[in-house]
Amino acid sequence: MSSPSRHVAPVAGALRRCLTAAERGSSALLSLLVPVECAACRVPDTVLCGDCARSLRRATSVPARCEELAPALLEYDGGVLLAAVAAGLYRGELAQALLAFKRHGTPALRDELAAALGRALRAALPKSRPHAAVWLVPVPTTSAAFIRRGFDPVQELLRWLSRHSLLPPGARPAPVLGRRRAGFAATLRSLASTALFASRGGQKGLGRRDRRARLAGSFCVRIPLSARYLGFWPVASLGRSRMSGRLTGRRVVIVDDVLTTGATLREAKRALEDIGAVVLGAVVVAVVPEAPRQAGPLVL
Repeated sequence: MSSPSRHVAPVAGALRRCLTAAERGSSALLSLLVPVECAACRVPDTVLCGDCARSLRRATSVPARCEELAPALLEYDGGVLLAAVAAGLYRGELAQALLAFKRHGTPALRDELAAALGRALRAALPKSRPHAAVWLVPVPTTSAAFIRRGFDPVQELLRWLSRHSLLPPGARPAPVLGRRRAGFAATLRSLASTALFASRGGQKGLGRRDRRARLAGSFCVRIPLSARYLGFWPVASLGRSRMSGRLTGRRVVIVDDVLTTGATLREAKRALEDIGAVVLGAVVVAVVPEAPRQAGPLVL
């Protein structure tokens, strides 16, 4: 008599393939009703054309350490506060795909970006290194952004990797970071000012000092709104005290979409270490390249 466990993997795989096919079909149907164009080159009738998809894969084929590009991740003497690995540089097809995905959540863009994030995670946590279980902690989006989009971009990418078994061995998503509650009125003000803030480039337009001041104390350990809403994350059923206990001594890697100054990752590291977690490093989809320095007049 065959064991029921033998049938679990085939059934799960078939269900996953059916869901993927249905998702692609609905996306294709929607493209017939609403005109679409390539996120990078604006070619019509596709969210990411073949040439741009290949360019994106080339740009993220060799993940690399990137903390030197983020001042907040370095000590004043050049020492490393938090090691970070990026799938690629925030420019060209990768930047355009990330922006379009965060605005619309398009499945085709999600698949490409998740694959890029997966390569970076596997580079940061190679198979050759034996490790205990590692929790992948996504940096949570703000409540206002989640309400506006209807999804959390980083959690969506991690969920896709988990669903397709593309995470490093022993790694699992764990959305245990939340934003400190700003109150209903503050959330409404944030939603109302979204258009103005986005027109100025969002947080990317802030300097290092402004970012750190804005983010100070903004994270705490709790299930974020997006994870509670979705309800199927492994840690969603844990109470705060139980979750804090399980994080003590736990090896974690922080995951985010874009690294600029590093202030967000530094604050997330502080919140996790405050309750005893061991932060191994951070992995991001893209890092903003250092701006070229312009030579000015020599003044003595």
